[in-house]
Amino acid sequence: MNENSRFENVEAIFEGRLRGNQLMLSGKGLTPEEARLLWQSPRMQEVSWLDLDDNNLGDQGVQELVDCAFLENVQYLNLNQNNVSDEGLKFLADAKYLDKLKRLHLKGNPIKGEGVLALFNSATLVSLSTFQIHDGWTCKKREGWRYKPQA
Repeated sequence: MNENSRFENVEAIFEGRLRGNQLMLSGKGLTPEEARLLWQSPRMQEVSWLDLDDNNLGDQGVQELVDCAFLENVQYLNLNQNNVSDEGLKFLADAKYLDKLKRLHLKGNPIKGEGVLALFNSATLVSLSTFQIHDGWTCKKREGWRYKPQA
């Protein structure tokens, strides 16, 4: 860890933020380097609800997240406001350890479209049934992907 890291170890990240199977890390400003502590922790196998809303993961952080075998039980993933682009969504679409993921939140990210198509066509996110892209845009899987803006 570099001297700018706010977390000395993974236990400092978990402290007070793990509630049962839910890891609530919203608004902590996690950088990819800090998140790396999580991806190296076997405790992540306990987590099925991972809230990373409003952090600084970016595409690099998402690439490292999807390579984490300890995330095999995650069913809900919130990546709202993490500066994730279409490139990051392409990493998600190829994630080999997120096959139980059912719900994905992506609001407030600079997504243009190619990454959304990659999610629609993902061969590995077999359980993904709902994801939110922008406010009012929810995509659901029912005999193929459909989306409709909501008022």
